[in-house]
Amino acid sequence: MQRYNLFLNWQIFSDFFYSFVSEFLFFSAMIEKFDGIVLRTLKYSDSLMIVDIYTRQCGRLSFLAPVSRSKRSKVRSVLFQPLSMLSFTASYKRGRQLSRISDVQPYSMYSSIPFNIVKSSIALFLAEVLAYSLREEEANDALFDFLDTSFMLFDNLEKGYADFHIVFLSQLLRYIGIYPNIDEFVPGEYLDLLQGGTVQEQPLHAHFVMPDKAHFFVELLGTGFDSMHELSLNRELRGEFLAILIEYYRLHIPDFPKPKSLDILRELFD
Repeated sequence: MQRYNLFLNWQIFSDFFYSFVSEFLFFSAMIEKFDGIVLRTLKYSDSLMIVDIYTRQCGRLSFLAPVSRSKRSKVRSVLFQPLSMLSFTASYKRGRQLSRISDVQPYSMYSSIPFNIVKSSIALFLAEVLAYSLREEEANDALFDFLDTSFMLFDNLEKGYADFHIVFLSQLLRYIGIYPNIDEFVPGEYLDLLQGGTVQEQPLHAHFVMPDKAHFFVELLGTGFDSMHELSLNRELRGEFLAILIEYYRLHIPDFPKPKSLDILRELFD
């Protein structure tokens, strides 16, 4: 009888403990609302994909989303195009690798990027660069607002957007903390890409820009979207400056690879 009572008490305790743990796990992974910009998607299985999204609330996060084309589905894969701006809900718990998206809809919609081959190619390239560059799982309202405003501006431009990606990458340097020290630049100096600043003597390594191009590149770094039309870069200079920017990103962001979409972009402007 005593053994039976011990067993019964243990059973009651076990049931209580299981119930407590279940409720704790449920409430520790609460359903949260997010606003985010899609960076990329990766196949997870035949029915699921991994979506990397830069969110306003938590920085970069990865989510699971179903691969569905049905119009009745609350989560359709067609919504997760590069740079899509989405509002969605997910069962999120900090530190857990993948949370599942349960409901999604655009919070802003592009009117020209998906239908313009030049703009869509630029968008694909920028999304790839952002996927390599944005790694912090922390909120950064200034960065998110920059991305949001820049892409909506890009979408609304009817002409003069051939250099948008170059100006965007130049401006992005400030928001991710790797902007070069060019405040005291004097014409005739070199731009040291490795050290991230200007120098009077030619560096001993190969990662630098000659004075004649350094002067124009410093001007480019100070160019905003409102004066982008004044650049008037020809194809040769556009290609050179883009190569310099990509080299700078690769030098200052660990494991930053050569973007796969870079060749497509070059073919587009050649």
